[in-house]
Amino acid sequence: MIRILLPLAMIAALFFGPMFSEETKGQLSGKTVSIVTGEHFIGDMVECVRDMKLPVGEECESTGELNDSTLVGDALSWSALLAAVAAVLGVPGLLPYIGRMTSIVTVVSGVAMLGSLGLFMTTMIGAEPGLGAVQWGAYLTAGLALLTVISGLSGMRGR
Repeated sequence: MIRILLPLAMIAALFFGPMFSEETKGQLSGKTVSIVTGEHFIGDMVECVRDMKLPVGEECESTGELNDSTLVGDALSWSALLAAVAAVLGVPGLLPYIGRMTSIVTVVSGVAMLGSLGLFMTTMIGAEPGLGAVQWGAYLTAGLALLTVISGLSGMRGR
């Protein structure tokens, strides 16, 4: 059951959680801080899944840019899609013999999310806001990805 809930929690933390903050300077208002959530990166993929479309193609590409590139958005979108597939495969994975095979997909989805968040962090180092602008949503998603890997490895052992 946990192999179904953790990938879904990982997607929810990525979508709703604040990923980084950004300062903008206005002539009249001074400095304002805006919080960018994960919807900036995976919002287009989520809309395609809600419309029951396969999230491939031009209309479902990530438009969220970080450091003038959509590479981080694409990586986070694909890893979120893999997490959704792991959650769906986790339902028949409740059966004893099938559960070990679906645990492999759960481990891969957790590792993919950890890799995507690692790419996000290294891109934030080179971006103008810097690594100090990373918010708690990115750390929460990374923690859930690590727990997803651990639960997938536990499922391969037969637990």
